[in-house]
Amino acid sequence: MTYFNQVWEMISHNPSTVTVAIGGMLLYFCFLRPRWKWWLYPVMLALSFFSLPLLSVLFTAVFHQPNGYSVLMSCLGYWIDMMVLIAFREHFGATLALLFTQGILNRLFTFWGFILHIPLSTAIGGNLEIGTSVALIMVVMYTVMLLVSWLVLREKGRRLIQIQLPRYNWTALAGFALAAKLIIDFCSDYAFELNPYSDIKIIWAMIAVCLFSIAVLGLYLYVMISTLKHSELKAASNRLVFEKEAQQRYYEAQLQNQEALRRMKHDMNGHLSTVAQLLQDENRDEAVHYLASLGDYAESRQQKLYSDDPYLNAVVTNYAALFLVNETTFEYDIQAGRMVLNQVEMCMAMNNALQNALEASLKLPPEQRYVKLQIQTKQNRFLFRVTNRFNSEIIMNGVIPESTKKNPGHGYGLRSIQDAAESLGGFITCKSDGDLFVLDVSI
Repeated sequence: MTYFNQVWEMISHNPSTVTVAIGGMLLYFCFLRPRWKWWLYPVMLALSFFSLPLLSVLFTAVFHQPNGYSVLMSCLGYWIDMMVLIAFREHFGATLALLFTQGILNRLFTFWGFILHIPLSTAIGGNLEIGTSVALIMVVMYTVMLLVSWLVLREKGRRLIQIQLPRYNWTALAGFALAAKLIIDFCSDYAFELNPYSDIKIIWAMIAVCLFSIAVLGLYLYVMISTLKHSELKAASNRLVFEKEAQQRYYEAQLQNQEALRRMKHDMNGHLSTVAQLLQDENRDEAVHYLASLGDYAESRQQKLYSDDPYLNAVVTNYAALFLVNETTFEYDIQAGRMVLNQVEMCMAMNNALQNALEASLKLPPEQRYVKLQIQTKQNRFLFRVTNRFNSEIIMNGVIPESTKKNPGHGYGLRSIQDAAESLGGFITCKSDGDLFVLDVSI
């Protein structure tokens, strides 16, 4: 007997294993993204089946007949699971949850094969083996499941697996799926040692356990996704309130600028009338002196220009005035010209960053208040850093720090900055150095 004949004989004697492997492969490609090339997993699967005769000799020598063959088939199932984790790049917990859920479904289909063995055997003349009945049910159920997955659930399933649930949620889901799978395996192995037709209630009980486990997994996932969506909606609502307040402060600053311009126009009319009267009285020396002093006065009243970009200049001017009013030392190093694109995102990120720095400064005594703004453009990127002194009431946990305060609305400015930056392919980083908090933003 040639080696290929041995491979074929082992595969033909385990149609259920082959069905699960091929059906599972098509299921994984429906919902998971390959880590490297798409053909990696099929090639590893084919090599695994091709090496079965060699592995059978090894397992038989170690575990002796007939245990060696049974252990080999069990290890093959776990090896296929490991290959899935190697070949696909989704979240580890999500992939494990899918694998163990598939294992529960495999047991469920196996039990249905036992239940339907007698009807199937009768339908074809009574010569059908139990393993063949199980394989037929596996083929039918996987065909239905794959058709539904590829035609109806493909996009929804991919979005579900790629959803950014907290890590502990995926871990809990995978842990429950694993526990349910082990319990079902233990109980089903005991049931398979019995004659399935001596007490059909055992099989029905195992079917009920499988269905209950799948229902609990689905319910837990639904609750977690609903909770996540509710939290995201609440956070979005709070961010909108925060941004509305920031825009209101910006509009109030613009109104103050308009009022200052009206006062300056009124003052200039008075100054021009004075100069005109001096010239009419032929007091040219006094008129020249008055115009010189008027130039010094206008220069002293002129607002500082921080940037050539009007949007950036408006934001910095607004907060420079706020820092001055609130006795906060403000330093700046702006090396950026006129912005061409993304002014809205830039203004929102800058406004939120400076507002956070102002709020942090107000918690300190006036002599300790300090904010520094650094801006530059590099490789078509708008980069800015805001450094401010704070009272250490934050906990660095990931990209966005957590506050030790529980005030509602706290921290949404940083989330708004992160959303604005990431929407344009940028990023933010936060770090603390002693009593200084540093925020870097790339847009």
